[in-house]
Amino acid sequence: MRRTTISLRGYGPCYSVDSDMGFSRTKISRYGESEPLAISETRGILPDKITFSGKERQRLRSWLKFATLTLFPVTFEAGGRTYIWRSTVDGKLTLHTSSPITESPIAWFTASRPPNTIDGNTTTLAAYLTLRPEAIEIQDEAIISFLILEHKSRISSPPPHGSEGGQYIYY
Repeated sequence: MRRTTISLRGYGPCYSVDSDMGFSRTKISRYGESEPLAISETRGILPDKITFSGKERQRLRSWLKFATLTLFPVTFEAGGRTYIWRSTVDGKLTLHTSSPITESPIAWFTASRPPNTIDGNTTTLAAYLTLRPEAIEIQDEAIISFLILEHKSRISSPPPHGSEGGQYIYY
């Protein structure tokens, strides 16, 4: 994501995301604010870093706890609770609370769908991240962690057969 905004349906832009040319440094801010909520740094063979507003720079793995051999599941703590990002069989990202463990996600990502033409009308369903009311209290953490994991998913997954994109395809 080079430069983009994240909008809340019915309210307009809420977050802005800005990456450098090499996608090694990404700033995530509330829309219209100059102070970033977080700055994520991808450092190749060195440990990735994250800096939250008003806090010290830290290793990404000290905030996001990754599985040992695979990218998912990934856990993080916010507001005294533990949350888990999972990847479903069909490639969707879902966020769950861990105490108590929830089967139904409190947030999930739906990727864009290719253009579909019916009766001469072409429609494209844009990608979206859905947050249930239970996720609103950790909205910033959910957005920041999602953006980092979505980026890692794209660069670590081979393109689907017949595609030039990563795991998720955007039009």
